Amino acid sequence: MVSKGEINIATALKKRKDSGISRGTHYRILEQGKKNIVESLFTVAVGVQIGLLKWEDVEKLISMVSTIPPDVDEARLSEVTALAKVLADRIVML
Repeated sequence: MVSKGEINIATALKKRKDSGISRGTHYRILEQGKKNIVESLFTVAVGVQIGLLKWEDVEKLISMVSTIPPDVDEARLSEVTALAKVLADRIVML
């Protein structure tokens, strides 16, 4: 809803269930996640540039991961995570 501009962040935070964390903690966790994603993307880019990864393999992995449904139940989530790890391990030439 927020990303579509239907409501603002403050309204979304008020509607969420009381999870026991403060607004500041919520934002800090989001910023940490964003930082981790940026660092991971940079690592992949460097890996491609120095020849540790083939760009075609990175594209295949991203394509496969993007087909995972967003509503995977927790019982299957560990299977999906294990499969993604196996695929990633196969394309990294270390």
